[in-house]
Amino acid sequence: MNKIGLFGAVSTGVGMIIATSCFIPLAGGASAVGTTFIFAMILVCFVNMLAAASNAELNALMPNLTGGLAQYTLVGLGPFATIVTMLGGYFISNIFAAPAEGAMFANVMAEFLGDGLPIAFYSVTLTIVLMYINLRGVTLSTFVQCILATFMVISLLGLSLIGALGLGTGVEVDQPAVLSTSLSDILPLTTTAFWLFIASEFIIPLGKDMSQPKRDIPRAMFLSLFIMCVIQSLMVLGFSNYVPWAEAGASDSPHILYAVSVLGPFGRYWMIFAALLAAISTQNSIIGSVAEVCCGMAKIGLLPAVFQRKNRHGAPYVVIWLLGIATIIIEATGLSSGAAVQFLILAASLFWMISYIVTHIDVMVLRHTMPTVPRTYKVPLYPFLQIFAIIMTVYMMYNISPDPTERIEIFLLSLALLVLLAVYAFFWVRVRLHLPIFQRVPLRTVMAMEDPVYYLYRQNMKQKEAEAQAQAEVQTN
Repeated sequence: MNKIGLFGAVSTGVGMIIATSCFIPLAGGASAVGTTFIFAMILVCFVNMLAAASNAELNALMPNLTGGLAQYTLVGLGPFATIVTMLGGYFISNIFAAPAEGAMFANVMAEFLGDGLPIAFYSVTLTIVLMYINLRGVTLSTFVQCILATFMVISLLGLSLIGALGLGTGVEVDQPAVLSTSLSDILPLTTTAFWLFIASEFIIPLGKDMSQPKRDIPRAMFLSLFIMCVIQSLMVLGFSNYVPWAEAGASDSPHILYAVSVLGPFGRYWMIFAALLAAISTQNSIIGSVAEVCCGMAKIGLLPAVFQRKNRHGAPYVVIWLLGIATIIIEATGLSSGAAVQFLILAASLFWMISYIVTHIDVMVLRHTMPTVPRTYKVPLYPFLQIFAIIMTVYMMYNISPDPTERIEIFLLSLALLVLLAVYAFFWVRVRLHLPIFQRVPLRTVMAMEDPVYYLYRQNMKQKEAEAQAQAEVQTN
């Protein structure tokens, strides 16, 4: 199998970070304060780079683990926190994120092809096609990702530069570039900007298929975030030149509005092409990466063993089918359409923020408990950067929505899901694993779990224990 290089890893990161759903918070934040929204974006990009750095340090401590944060948290905080964090931060949040992308894809297709077919037809078809691609294995998936990311970045960078430099054929608008310079207006918009810079850590599960993972994993995460910060900052400047702020904030398809305002009818087709690539790329990354993460969790006993079953192409097909079917149900029922897209984005963001906080806590716990264990990468200025990132992330969670009613609804939904996850985690850890819920698992044990021999040994031991118990009962009788 061909190994994945830095370009392939960056492609996965860019493909996961950029999404058509990103245009909604991008336009919303820019319409609120103008081009000073870029400062909120840069701050969030830096905060999420710190999350990437913490993930890179954990990977340096425990390299090439298919479960990523699952194994890190198992060593740092124990099985209970691991299950809640991983299922909430990655599985549930992506069940929200994937249909949001599907809805944006369907909106673009309906605008391009007309209303002859139900809008859900397009999103469901996309999900089915990408499920097939990922069922064919990681090599094909990464190859597709590289192609999509290359064309997507070139397209969006070109559109952003044309708008930012005022080179478009559209009519420039006469409006103030800056609507507010007040920190009280700008800082709450960091929550809005958060969705623009998530998921670079999905590069980590590819480590086992990369040619130089120690070098390329940190570089790929940082480069992915930096590239997207540049493109999206340029697009904010483009909005300032060509799109009235009020229209940008009110539009359900701000990316199409932007392209038409900059380049007229030709811009519509250009942006439709770029938006389709973004939607395909993001859903492709979600399906493939989440499947690998869940497979890794099953391997270490945090999910049922069926989740690590693989087909002849090496793809964890059970998770791919489960995630795909859940996405299709939400798409087909229309729960990801219209205003619901913004709600899904914010709800997914909240769970993602929790997982980033846990990542920083893992680093601090393991720096304290394992200070002498060698790491090929370490976050500088420990623990100040971790503390800063946690404070900023909590601030963003508190300001998850500017609408008080929507904020309460998001908090209630998240609390209900967290309670369900906590109940599952408690019974799974106590009944299935027979472990204290907060007992940390030794590093060597977690590393050993990656070897199939570990499970054969465990099965043999369990079989011998059962035979010994049966023999003891016979002797007693």
